[in-house]
Amino acid sequence: MKALRRLGWFIGGVYIIACLGLYFLQDQIIFRPQPLPETHHFRTGTEVEIPVEEGIALNALWIREARSKGVILYLHGNRGSNRRCLRQTRGMQGHGYDIFMPDYRGYGKSDGSITSEAQMHADIQEVYDYLKQHYRETQIIVLGYSLGTGMATYLTAHNDPQQLVLVAPYLSMVNLKNRWAPVIPNFIVRYPLRSADWISKIEQQITLFHGTEDNVIPYDSSEELQQLNPERSQLITLQGESHRGALFNPLFKRQLAELLP
Repeated sequence: MKALRRLGWFIGGVYIIACLGLYFLQDQIIFRPQPLPETHHFRTGTEVEIPVEEGIALNALWIREARSKGVILYLHGNRGSNRRCLRQTRGMQGHGYDIFMPDYRGYGKSDGSITSEAQMHADIQEVYDYLKQHYRETQIIVLGYSLGTGMATYLTAHNDPQQLVLVAPYLSMVNLKNRWAPVIPNFIVRYPLRSADWISKIEQQITLFHGTEDNVIPYDSSEELQQLNPERSQLITLQGESHRGALFNPLFKRQLAELLP
């Protein structure tokens, strides 16, 4: 009995340590920023600084077309910076729409660091408000990839852009946690990013792209999201495509061209 009791205490201790580790280290697990020096020069576009808090500004890259019909607000994934993510915009270019891509706090040349989900949403709202000074909302397409899909869904649910495009989206960070570590309690997740709660509130056109071989965010996440707002959403399946390859898939570029008026 004593041996079993010791084993129980040991397992319980390991579990508590694992929960505490996930709670305090999840920022490092979720966010993988690549800071850039202020001297870094992007090979294209114009840099814009958007104040989000006293002493804190987000650095954004604005790529303009000669004759613009509107703008794609691109919210990138959890890794790197605009330097790394710039090539992801190739499939979005050439359709007559400008591209505006902000780096999150701590990413690229943006100041500060991410500390809460509320902060993330407030920052992206500041970016959206900035765009409204230069475009009508009917000219703004919100496009999110991976991590960025949660913020893109929230932003669309609380504003009135032309449409929403999600590439490799998730239901929530809680859902992803439950797929890989269901024994960890949900309250441990400090960035729930519940896209499933917001997508049903969206009245604009929603298009989801997802690869069937995505081993980061499973394909069925998009299937479930589409069913939460079936009248306004469509799911375009990228057969055999991985998570990282979704934005480079030829079908994505072709279908995006058809979506843009």
